Amino acid sequence: MGKSSFDIQLKVLLVDDNPEFISAAQRLLSLDPEIRIVGKASSGEQALKMLNEQRPDLVLLDIAMPGLNGLETAKKIKEGTTVPKIIILTLYENAEYRDVAKTLSLDGFISKTDFGTKLYPLIQEFKLEKQAYGRNKEKSMKTILLVDDSSTMRRMVKASLQSIPHTDFREAANGLEAIEKVAIEPVSLMVLDLNMPDMHGLEVLKFLRSHEKYKSLPVIVLTTRGDETSRDAALAAGATLYWTKPFNPGDFNTRVRQLLGGLK
Repeated sequence: MGKSSFDIQLKVLLVDDNPEFISAAQRLLSLDPEIRIVGKASSGEQALKMLNEQRPDLVLLDIAMPGLNGLETAKKIKEGTTVPKIIILTLYENAEYRDVAKTLSLDGFISKTDFGTKLYPLIQEFKLEKQAYGRNKEKSMKTILLVDDSSTMRRMVKASLQSIPHTDFREAANGLEAIEKVAIEPVSLMVLDLNMPDMHGLEVLKFLRSHEKYKSLPVIVLTTRGDETSRDAALAAGATLYWTKPFNPGDFNTRVRQLLGGLK
């Protein structure tokens, strides 16, 4: 049986300023054909840059590094829109460090002296989890495109919808980027702001509804504009729903579930 379109390999990013440890970790992990090392970083800053490029499933982080230490780096990763598994690997068996890792809800805290025995069982769990996720994704995954020039608002909307099962998220910071993304990859539902640079939300709606391919795409306008004129204009342009900010996450989640549930 050949590979499906879902990548079954667990993609790992190694982050440590000690090249000898990086080499040792690489040798160990490369023994497993279902593990692929997608990057090696010697600092937290470098790791954050590589994160968006490589989109790893797992980040192995040292604590003691120049600049951002491992825990600071983990915190910044957790603030992102796509959060991989994170395991701290350190020589410093420190209760305070463990407490911080626990507070950040990291996925592991392992002493480097136990690297060979304790890391691999965790990785096996992650592999099985990813493969199960992949099977579900291929069967029934829905994709939601969040379109807003505010990264904070995109994070808030994503957080309110993350409990919906078999759902993947894409993001766009403006209308032009949104149109590019729907052209490249199928989207199940769009959450669209109105006031954005480059292309207004109403223009995006009119573009979508002018093409047969996107006429039935559910589009929820989520905006600060609560006036009737804006509401009527958005609905006339083809908005499926009109929702105002600030919004109730529970109510919004329920309505999105209903829309996704009605899709074939």
